[in-house]
Amino acid sequence: MSDRIKPPESPDAPDDPIARLIRLAGPRPPVPEERMARVRESVHARWREAATRERRRVVLLITAPIAAGLMAVAIGAGLWLQGKGRVTGAPAATIVRTGGRVLLLDGRVAGAGGVLASGAGLTTGPDGRAALRLDDGPSIRLDAGTDLLLLSARAVELRRGAVYIDTGRSPKGAAGHAGGVEGPPSPIEVRTSLGRVRDVGTQFEVRLADGALRVSVREGVAALARDDRTYDVPAGTRLRVDPGGAAQTGTVAVRGADWDWVLAVAPPFDLEGRTLGDYLAWLSRETGWKVVYADASIAATSGSVTLHGSTSNLRPDQTPEAVLPTCGLRHRLDGETLVVERATGRD
Repeated sequence: MSDRIKPPESPDAPDDPIARLIRLAGPRPPVPEERMARVRESVHARWREAATRERRRVVLLITAPIAAGLMAVAIGAGLWLQGKGRVTGAPAATIVRTGGRVLLLDGRVAGAGGVLASGAGLTTGPDGRAALRLDDGPSIRLDAGTDLLLLSARAVELRRGAVYIDTGRSPKGAAGHAGGVEGPPSPIEVRTSLGRVRDVGTQFEVRLADGALRVSVREGVAALARDDRTYDVPAGTRLRVDPGGAAQTGTVAVRGADWDWVLAVAPPFDLEGRTLGDYLAWLSRETGWKVVYADASIAATSGSVTLHGSTSNLRPDQTPEAVLPTCGLRHRLDGETLVVERATGRD
């Protein structure tokens, strides 16, 4: 047994009521051409809008990651430049050397070669020290536990700790200097909560600790201005001012233990291509030793003996043992005098 499916009736069948109605209604009147044109234009405009939106969406999907990547690169480059200390403001100093923990104001680690602008600052940890070259020439060093703000290339603010400043002439080749023999000293001012210290072509230390201010001078003269008074501090003198303003003066050795930390962070002397005379002049200024020659012929040739190599890992007072033997020389200390003499066969 099977079911048979009855085919649908043709619309032209004589008994189809719908077909009869269509025949009675007759043909539909044609749509005016003007109306058809408006419809076509409207439909086409909607299609263009939809297509434009789709293209914009695709472009956005493609360019958004690119833009984000470019922004990330720009931000990263900005951070890198800041990390290197390259800043958009006027440069005030270049970091020449660091040891231990040395941080910038924003907490990033400071490194040699970084350029600091006015308004930048450094903080050294209990084991940290740093050496800077101010933009107009002077050398400045920070002891451990120091907070320093660079106001300009000629002024700094010491908030705690100690700084050592050398504004005098520097022998050719000393790292942290422009090279050659420096011209007239560039004055610098150290501002503290207890007064302002200015140099008169000198090497000096300013230390702010335990609420008191100390100014110690190795060479030249420094001047402390406080309220309406000015105190001149000559070489070999230490001035101490307490929070109440009471001032006391005493003596200080121009070489020795008081200046040991200064040697520990001294910028190295670039030996390559420099002369023996240049090196000994730098050594004398850094250590405070007086250099004499045991033989006049050594002095006569010191300006023509060319040096090579590096002393970057040595303190200044350790360099004679590495440098002089390469010139066929040796040294001995007689008190605070460094005697340079010719080496013997046993040497």
